[in-house]
Amino acid sequence: MALTRRDFLGTALMLGCSPRLLWAADAIAGDGQRWLTRWLVAFNDARASTYIDFVHAHVPSLVPYLDDDLGLREASGGFTLLGSESTGPAEITARLRDRRWDRFSRVVLTIGKDRIDDLSFQGAPPPADFRVRRLGARDAIDSLRLKLRTEAADGRFSGTVLVAKGKTILFREAYGDCAMSPSRAVTPTTRFCVGSMGKMFTAVCVLQLIQQGRMHLTDTIASLLPAYPDTALARQVTVQHLLTHSGGTGDFFGPEYDAHQAELRTPSDFIRQFGKREPAFPPGSRWGYSNFGYILLGAIVEQVAGAAWDDYMDTHVFRIAGMTSTSPRASKEGTAEPFTGSVQTGLKPLPFYVGLPAGGGYSTIDDLHRFGMALRGMRLLDADHLDLLTRARVPAGNAQWSLGLRVGIRNGATYYGHGGSAPGVNGDFAMYPGSGYQTVVLSNRGHPHAANVADYIGARLPS
Repeated sequence: MALTRRDFLGTALMLGCSPRLLWAADAIAGDGQRWLTRWLVAFNDARASTYIDFVHAHVPSLVPYLDDDLGLREASGGFTLLGSESTGPAEITARLRDRRWDRFSRVVLTIGKDRIDDLSFQGAPPPADFRVRRLGARDAIDSLRLKLRTEAADGRFSGTVLVAKGKTILFREAYGDCAMSPSRAVTPTTRFCVGSMGKMFTAVCVLQLIQQGRMHLTDTIASLLPAYPDTALARQVTVQHLLTHSGGTGDFFGPEYDAHQAELRTPSDFIRQFGKREPAFPPGSRWGYSNFGYILLGAIVEQVAGAAWDDYMDTHVFRIAGMTSTSPRASKEGTAEPFTGSVQTGLKPLPFYVGLPAGGGYSTIDDLHRFGMALRGMRLLDADHLDLLTRARVPAGNAQWSLGLRVGIRNGATYYGHGGSAPGVNGDFAMYPGSGYQTVVLSNRGHPHAANVADYIGARLPS
């Protein structure tokens, strides 16, 4: 249970703490509030240099992520503080709302000696009293167009957006630049890195093989990958655990990945480097987003299908759905470069990502619409296995997870889909089964540039 400053001191009194301990608790709570205020003032300052200087002086752990924070700062327009509370002896949690969008967040500050030791952002559901009025389809589209043109005119949005009802496309527009030098405008056919949205395709491949009876949800890693190291993880984690991010398989990003990145190109490469790890938590006990888990699913597809994961995916997903512009790798012609930073401080181009079973491939809004139509038309999976892909099973933070997709709610309307995020990458794919709407947003700027747009239109379309 989260404790307010008053609760914290009251609990200390009930426990018979000495005045000295009470003063210490009061000081810690007060320090948290002071550091939160100082951080928020710097984040909201009109000058980006104020935030840059503050991070360098007082939050050194954030320095490597400054460009991402500057993009977030620009996209959000700053934060409005809704409330805060002490959530630990040296921790304060604040509830925030974007000034420019409908997005809500939680920020957790860990207070050290004369500085902020750590600061993390998490998405948060809207407060119970928050309401957005749903509009008619035409008015919702007009509102979206006006909002995007305003954001793009000030350099705060670059990307493509599609809104459809079934096969009928209601909105399909492009904004911003896909390259800085020479400058090239984004078009509706521009390819973007989709980040973790690529996990949707991997999940479909796995469910196709299950549908064919060539493997089962209860099969373990060890039973499907005979060459995998003999670990508790291999013996206990099942295909279902991997699809639902409940196997404790963890991530691979970090110093070890950075040191060996050039050598990591195939699922086998990743298993060789990371395959001896143990579960981060008992498999099946909870949800924990796992990029490594989807690398393992790619390896399983290769083993069961007898083909490279990307070749199988191209034949059995992309070609069937008519996704002619989707692939794991970038081609500079017609592909948006990822950018980090902000307009105020200068955008910085990043290298193109390489696609993996965990994501990082490239697609267009039209191809992702075709993917949605192929799912709904049961051209990729039959009814039973489509239900497995789209039905919520595991609680996952502010949403739930199916066997491959995020199942969430926007302004009371349930949707299923997937997002993708990395430096210079943000995307969102959502299908609303109750109304038949589908939205696709792709951006070559980092989170939350696409997520904000997806939330905005998803909350306003007719339900």
